[in-house]
Amino acid sequence: MRIRKAVHTGLVAVGLVAFAVTPVSAVPDAGDAGDKPSRPANPLPAPPQMRALDFLLGSYTCEYTPPPGSKAAVMHLTTKRVMGGHYYYTDATMEPGQLIGRSSFGWDPVDGKFIVQYHDNWGSSANYSSPGWRNGHLVFKGPLSQVVTPSATGKTEGVNMDVVDDYQVLGPGHFKDATSFTFSDGTTLRGSYDCRRR
Repeated sequence: MRIRKAVHTGLVAVGLVAFAVTPVSAVPDAGDAGDKPSRPANPLPAPPQMRALDFLLGSYTCEYTPPPGSKAAVMHLTTKRVMGGHYYYTDATMEPGQLIGRSSFGWDPVDGKFIVQYHDNWGSSANYSSPGWRNGHLVFKGPLSQVVTPSATGKTEGVNMDVVDDYQVLGPGHFKDATSFTFSDGTTLRGSYDCRRR
């Protein structure tokens, strides 16, 4: 749900807390063979754990404080419920720049954890997970494949890193996301987003 920007020896790392999408299965009604699938009479309700992510819902402006040597930025994001509340989708844009990212937040009922899948219009992708809220923090961790130089050829340079997103709710319509990016050489860069509902 967020775009992160970090500069390390000329490298720009950008990521949005990513999202999880599962296939929707539609079961055809026995009397409608050959017709389009019908919806179940009583659809499965969203897992109650998803309510722990309600602080993300709505439209936010996030001021980004980058690691030393990087430029500050502003991210605009909007999060809404989809698939009957089984997932929350976040669309985000970063200024300055042309980066557009999408994150999908969900609950994995098998492993009992929150999941996030992220991708953007540069071609970056990530998968994160979190065990849930602990002591006022919701921490997502996972790998990010970050495109460094966008290219229309379908082949370009990038870097793999581990990302941590640490969310804290500071008040109604106000949250913070402290981010860190750890590179293969062990170097870690830190920044943070201060997000307020518009």
